[in-house]
This record gives sequence, C-alpha cells and structure tokens, in this order.
Amino acid sequence: MIPKGLKVGDTYTVEGMTYKVTKVIGENYESMWVGNTSPTLIADKEEVKPDYMSMQYAALKKMCAEKGIDARGTKAELIARLEG
Repeated sequence: MIPKGLKVGDTYTVEGMTYKVTKVIGENYESMWVGNTSPTLIADKEEVKPDYMSMQYAALKKMCAEKGIDARGTKAELIARLEG
C-alpha cells in the first residue's frame, strides 16, 4: 500500500521496490521506479542509486549517452563516470 501524504520528490517502498513521487494529483501519485531496497519507507528522501555492477554494458552505455557522459570504454570506466 502506498503511504498517504507524500510530496513530489519523496520516495516510498512497496514489496521491496522503491519509487520516487514525480507528480501529485489530488490523493493520487505518479511515480517512477528507482530501485530495490528493504521494504521500509525511506524518510530521508535520498535518491536510491542504481546498482551499476548488475547492469549490462549496453544499458550502461545508453545511460551515459542519455546523461551526456562519454559512453566509450570498459564497464568499469562507464560506472566510474556515472558515479562521478
């Protein structure tokens, strides 16, 4: 169940999946998945970072390109740039 009273930017967890609220519409929310965490409400509003090591090389390259980061190099180099 989604907690009530959330604001844009807040995060919440349902069944081990963490979501970030992107829009509030009355008592409803639009949100985006941001990762897997423990099944508790995240109160400190820190953004959950993706687990880059578990991602495939092609996905890392795409993420770099979308962020305007150099998408050439090894997986370790791409991860270092994304975490940079």
